[in-house]
Amino acid sequence: MDKAQLSQDNMTTQPTKRSHVIMLLCLLIGGLVLAGVFVSKHSLSNLFQPASSVGIYGHWQEHDVAKYAADSFEIGPLGIYHQNRLVTTTYEWDGQTLSYRLGGELYSYIYVKNTFIRQQPAHYISTFLRTPLSLNQF
Repeated sequence: MDKAQLSQDNMTTQPTKRSHVIMLLCLLIGGLVLAGVFVSKHSLSNLFQPASSVGIYGHWQEHDVAKYAADSFEIGPLGIYHQNRLVTTTYEWDGQTLSYRLGGELYSYIYVKNTFIRQQPAHYISTFLRTPLSLNQF
């Protein structure tokens, strides 16, 4: 083989090696992106889906107050109950804040570590602990 032929062979093989390296890099980056999407799928689905209300269903009893003066309410699939009566079928729950209207008054609670802390009406700061309900009750 002469020098001209060797140099021409190098020229034709050189782009092929580069294209292989580029293709392998693209596959590697694409694989990493797909792996990241699969790993974060749970986080992304929680971000785009509304919070489930099933986790807050139950009887909520005011805590650290005399039993005869304790307020309570229930959250079920049909709505909010107060003194065993369905008082509203519409409420807002975003995973941290529960709010609903009762008698023209806004009730608002913040959910912290399996307790609701009432924000409104703001007579005093009160916490509510849950007793889970069976869904057959409704």
